[in-house]
Amino acid sequence: MTPQEIDRLRSIDVRIAELCREWGLLETEIIFQVVPAQRVLEGMSYEYPENFSYWQFGRDYEKNRTIYEHTGTGIPYEQVWNLDPPIAFLVETNPLVLNILIDAHVRAHVDFFLRNKYVRHARDTRDIANEAYAAAQRFQKYEGIHGIDELEKTMDAVDSFRWHQPLDMLMDEDIQEEELREDLITRERAKLEREKDANAEFANPLTDKEIKEIEERLRLLSIKTPPRPMYDILLYILRHSKKPLRAWREDIVSVMRDQSRHLYPMGRTKLLDEGWATYWHTHIMRRLFEENLLTAEEHGIFNYYHAGVCRENKYSLNWYRVGPALYEYIEERWNKGQFGKEYDECEDPHTKAYWDTHINLGSQKIFEVTTHYTDRMAVEHFFTDEFIHRQKLYVYQQEIASNGEIVDKIVEDRPAIVREILKNSWTLYGTPIICVEDGDFNKSGELLLSHKFAGNRIDVLPYLELQPPSWRERTLEHAFYLWGKTVHLNTFEFNDAATKSIRLVRYVYNGQAHRRDFIKEFILPPDGRIGDLV
Repeated sequence: MTPQEIDRLRSIDVRIAELCREWGLLETEIIFQVVPAQRVLEGMSYEYPENFSYWQFGRDYEKNRTIYEHTGTGIPYEQVWNLDPPIAFLVETNPLVLNILIDAHVRAHVDFFLRNKYVRHARDTRDIANEAYAAAQRFQKYEGIHGIDELEKTMDAVDSFRWHQPLDMLMDEDIQEEELREDLITRERAKLEREKDANAEFANPLTDKEIKEIEERLRLLSIKTPPRPMYDILLYILRHSKKPLRAWREDIVSVMRDQSRHLYPMGRTKLLDEGWATYWHTHIMRRLFEENLLTAEEHGIFNYYHAGVCRENKYSLNWYRVGPALYEYIEERWNKGQFGKEYDECEDPHTKAYWDTHINLGSQKIFEVTTHYTDRMAVEHFFTDEFIHRQKLYVYQQEIASNGEIVDKIVEDRPAIVREILKNSWTLYGTPIICVEDGDFNKSGELLLSHKFAGNRIDVLPYLELQPPSWRERTLEHAFYLWGKTVHLNTFEFNDAATKSIRLVRYVYNGQAHRRDFIKEFILPPDGRIGDLV
């Protein structure tokens, strides 16, 4: 970009900020940096503007650099980090109008960072940028003292578990175990005491079976570690490893865990975040053209890039297309009053199709969604059958037609199944849901992990990404390296798809060999949901 273009960008940025305030978007100071593509490649590969060295980051950098140098593509038009203050990169080789679009896009991202309660929570907890820079200096010293092989062996082990976090992103598992144990015991005891309450005559008395169950839970709570399943695996290892970890290894575990906890909410809200940014950059750019701040020639350039970003992709959901379409769909419904008991209970399709109360609550609703929702919640509440069919959110596979052409065939278009697939993939983005079940398994300090399936339907499982057995074995080896004693993993395997029977199995690694133990067999309930059988 020339000095004249940068001056013009600064001038238009002032107007973009005014429009954001006019439309109610939150704002804060943003550090914009116009940088070469090389700097963007570093930022996208190393996760932060400055970060420690790790072979996987280097691998990603070389891959991204090769693609960019040979094709001219493969890097984002912008990068923005949820820091305080936010930092955004603009690529110096972008056309001016594209960097103006990105300016608007970034400001909407920042509104999302400040507004969404999950992303805001991550932003408020750590000075992650300065911590990453300081960690880079420390890790370099560790490499000099202990050698790169030992350093990266620890980092590989941590990397296996860094994305295993509580499903409720705001649940704080940092509470000390004994404090949690005391709280859970107090709750169980309160159930036994409820008959003594003054209002007990209005309550249903506990049965003998219920009393025995509570007493058994109290017994287990007094001795079990953790007192309830813990999804923050690295935190549990930090506190209870049988090794124990040396200080420099503890530092590596803590740093990589903290960075993942900062990035994790953004992974869980990617559709809403990118949809929000695209929705608003479209409105802002439209106003800039209406006010003649941009030329007709620049309008053509804008359309070219905007259409490219928002194009349909049958085999990978395009956040920039589906995200803004979701906000527009919600806005349309709430403007017309297409919600609530009366609307839901209406059985006349013609009446529902033309339902319009002119209530005009659309703007209020999309701001509410942006504030309180994750992607999974958005799928559950707003991915109606109508929206799924509008967006053609189906499962496709390629086949060779009789004339030899490759065609896209729809293999799944049932909205209920599509919703289940999306909800599963957007809960942890492909990371299995695994928790620490017992840190003193077999009363010998062994670690028992348990694979949860969050109520998945059995007919959804063929569409989920299942990792190869070698990944499971390597992960158990990494767990053993950090824990120091035998590691077990409870999971399930299909036995008979026709009868919907599954087997609970346990994979074990003792530091020398892997083995698989059969535990028991289940028949799934009529709804075909796996639930928490394992």
